[in-house]
Amino acid sequence: MKKNKIFTLLLSATMFCACDNGLEELNIDPNNAVIVSPSTLLTTAEYTFYNSLAGTGINAGWGMLMTQQWSENEYTEDSRYNQTITAFDGTWSAMYASVLKELDSAKDLVDLQDVSDEIKTNKKNILDVMSSQVFTFLSDGFGAVPYTEAINSDFNLPTYDSQETIYLGVLESLEQASNTFNTGSPSFNSGDVVYGGNVENWIKLTNSLMLKYAIRLSDIDLATATKYATIASANLISSNAENALFTFDSAPDRSNPLWRNVNINNRDDYAVSEYLVTTLTDLGDPRLDVYAKPASAGSIVGMPYGLSDNDATILKPTTSRPSDLVRSATSSHLIMSYSEVQFLLAEAYQRGILTGDAETAYNNAVTASMNYWGIDDAAAISDYLTNNAYDTANWKESIGIQKWVSLYVKGFEAWNEWRRLDYPQLSAPAAAFINTIPVRMPYPLSETTSNSASLNAVSSNPADMTEKVWWDVN
Repeated sequence: MKKNKIFTLLLSATMFCACDNGLEELNIDPNNAVIVSPSTLLTTAEYTFYNSLAGTGINAGWGMLMTQQWSENEYTEDSRYNQTITAFDGTWSAMYASVLKELDSAKDLVDLQDVSDEIKTNKKNILDVMSSQVFTFLSDGFGAVPYTEAINSDFNLPTYDSQETIYLGVLESLEQASNTFNTGSPSFNSGDVVYGGNVENWIKLTNSLMLKYAIRLSDIDLATATKYATIASANLISSNAENALFTFDSAPDRSNPLWRNVNINNRDDYAVSEYLVTTLTDLGDPRLDVYAKPASAGSIVGMPYGLSDNDATILKPTTSRPSDLVRSATSSHLIMSYSEVQFLLAEAYQRGILTGDAETAYNNAVTASMNYWGIDDAAAISDYLTNNAYDTANWKESIGIQKWVSLYVKGFEAWNEWRRLDYPQLSAPAAAFINTIPVRMPYPLSETTSNSASLNAVSSNPADMTEKVWWDVN
């Protein structure tokens, strides 16, 4: 079975032209290779996954719209929640058939390598941490999804696992990886675009993800949240220098997907929202000038969210687009940041899950976000924190709004945190097709036709976007 899997990968791995930005493993033509390298599969999996999270379908056309950071300035159906069950067919297929399959096959190939057991363990841990991110992404988007049978070739029609099962499995996998990484041995000497195979950094990312997924359960399963947050807290991302980034290449076909959307596909569908501009202006937030560029009149003007096609088209020439910084060819996808870790710690301290000062962590989080976006004036940041001080009595509002600001261009993650913290307080636009903001993605049409028995066991209405996922209890 493993030989058949490897042969299939040799025939199906993606081909790319030359590059020099850490993506050179994508150059290998598997049809002419004696055997495909697990490094090649890792590169392809990282690129496919993070390209999807940073792109128009998941990021701009879903997360950034659901959280009302961007507005559509034409073809406004998505911002009015008129999605269909075909919207995520490609995403679903890519995550299972490409990313998860390739990560699993890479583990089989690692076992065949003539290297020490410690190196094999480090490599397989990195692959497991990648798989954990993919499964939580799918589950956070859809709810119950195939997990235990998902990449087992014995199951052509895998059953769906509950989100609780998936989260507990992912947290256990991350704990196992964190405990068995060996800092005295290397891992991948090529192919890892995130950290270049640096084991110490992968441990920090593993624990930071563990902390995030643990805190996500705090309203539904406090005991599990406390257990894994405590384990994770010993070794987390501790500075912007340790941020987990996927940096896109300057070659057009591997550049940032938001750049490709504008410069290759000639699209101009998104403006910064009026709500984003108003909120950041009221906060006195200097990040507004980094997030958006001036409109034709010379100032930053937001587009009202969720307008009809005709109304949006009228305002399109006079409203502001996202800045070139966030849509440059080599703009990085921010996988996990020091700022996000500090926000998570602030919440853990506030809830009593961990011991520490929530206000200090909140201040660290805002400062780290400012610094990441190139704002280094310490006096200006101090004044901003004074004017937007942490409010212990309304901590969800303090953390929720500032996290919403800091997760700009991480639309899917911003949507996760908005659903969980319920801040900022958003509402559906008047022209929306449903009267509430979607809190889950519609299951893809491909599943309703090819795996309907498994899907019907967990959902009577696969197109429904209003039923909350398991951890979203408020």
